[in-house]
Amino acid sequence: MLNNLLSKRIFIGILVLLICGVVSVYFLRTDLSEEPIKIYTPVEPMPKPKAETPVRETEQDGHFHADGTWHEGAHDAHAPPAVPGTAPPGVATTPDFPPVDPKEDPVEAAYKRLEYIKNNPYAWGGVHSERATELIAQLMPPPVLIDHDHGDEVSALMYELTQQGDPRAAEVFAGLLSPTYEGYTGGGDALVAIGPPSVPYILPYLEREDTMGSDWIVVKGGVFDSLSRIGVRYRGDLSGIVDHLIIPKFQEIAADENNERYHKVSVISAREALSRLVQ
Repeated sequence: MLNNLLSKRIFIGILVLLICGVVSVYFLRTDLSEEPIKIYTPVEPMPKPKAETPVRETEQDGHFHADGTWHEGAHDAHAPPAVPGTAPPGVATTPDFPPVDPKEDPVEAAYKRLEYIKNNPYAWGGVHSERATELIAQLMPPPVLIDHDHGDEVSALMYELTQQGDPRAAEVFAGLLSPTYEGYTGGGDALVAIGPPSVPYILPYLEREDTMGSDWIVVKGGVFDSLSRIGVRYRGDLSGIVDHLIIPKFQEIAADENNERYHKVSVISAREALSRLVQ
């Protein structure tokens, strides 16, 4: 019996040796260079880049500040919220134009109405925002040419100003209608949203004779577009201004078929805008 036990142990030992030998031969014949060992190193997350164009805030991701710094959450968390329907004490919150003398020259009467609108911007609603006061101070006078080194910053401030809903911002956005300005493109819609308080600041760009060094007077397309859209929407409040100031000037420019005074593009824009006001 002892001999049988020893025989089994010897047999098992020989079997283990054979298995180890087969495994060793397999690994020795395998070309390890075909499967190189790969070492993975953790990659640090890329920082959020500074915006090259205005970046609107999102509830999920956060927003950029004008200086390029990133903050989680909505931008409203960093600025005093604007309160709808508020205005400084004592200002007009509904239009109340002085009566027009029927014997008065209609053009002079229209300019008086224009002055009333300029002095009473909250008469057509809007918001009084302290943040808007700060932004207007930063952006006035409006930049004539966009500075490529600070273009993102200016655009970010402009966009933030549109969110305040303060009609005083019309002075800033109207400055973007200068023929020489290139940059933020959201000013036209902002002017239309403000309504009549924008007109006293837009109209000078329609009446001003700016040639930009060329042989023709250049009026930017946004001037025609914003004035005509506001004129249609607020025809009652702007009746004298539309009839005696805006339409006659549109007609003068649109009639320059041979482009003797006005640039061809300005003439085309005047005709398109005129079709909205004269049905």
